[in-house]
Amino acid sequence: MGLVRKQAPQQPEEVLPPESPSTETLLGQIGDADANVRREAALGLSGAAEAVPELLARVAVETETNVRDAVLTTLAAHDTEPVAGALAVHLASDDAALRTAVAEALASMPASMPSLIPDLLAAPDHDVRVMTAMVLADLAHPEAQVWLTRMIAEDPHPNVVTAAIDALLPAAGAEHAPVLEAAVARFPDDPFLRFTVQAALPRLTGKQ
Repeated sequence: MGLVRKQAPQQPEEVLPPESPSTETLLGQIGDADANVRREAALGLSGAAEAVPELLARVAVETETNVRDAVLTTLAAHDTEPVAGALAVHLASDDAALRTAVAEALASMPASMPSLIPDLLAAPDHDVRVMTAMVLADLAHPEAQVWLTRMIAEDPHPNVVTAAIDALLPAAGAEHAPVLEAAVARFPDDPFLRFTVQAALPRLTGKQ
């Protein structure tokens, strides 16, 4: 009986991962008719500085929420003053969803936002100042509470002051009670502002 030669086990063919699309390809896809393609393109452009102008232009025209969020996530990762400044323009948008999405993106840009805050606090449109309070609510910066306290003490519009109070309250302490009480005194005819402060004071001061 002859010997049977054992065949060597076949090595599985090496499967190479697909090549990542080039920046040029992704830029061509950012305006694709398919929202999923646009979203993947926006995320794929992370770190590509040359894509910033196209992504900034996309913010104003994108209608799909998940795509816009992807675009803003990629842009916020740059955290530069030119990008933050271009995004901050949308705080005045008539589109409430866009305003909110941009505010969330700006709140994740602690390196570049501080330089914009003085101008935003002085914006003639009080709605922009309200959105600025929303940014400061989540901005990881040591001066965020200082800016919010200044808004509460100095802003002439009750809606802005109320927004700043809402933004400050999660981190507020007893030291903030006087400025909150002063805000109620400045706007005695605003029931919502008064209610917000009165509901918070017992926790801040320890007095029921």
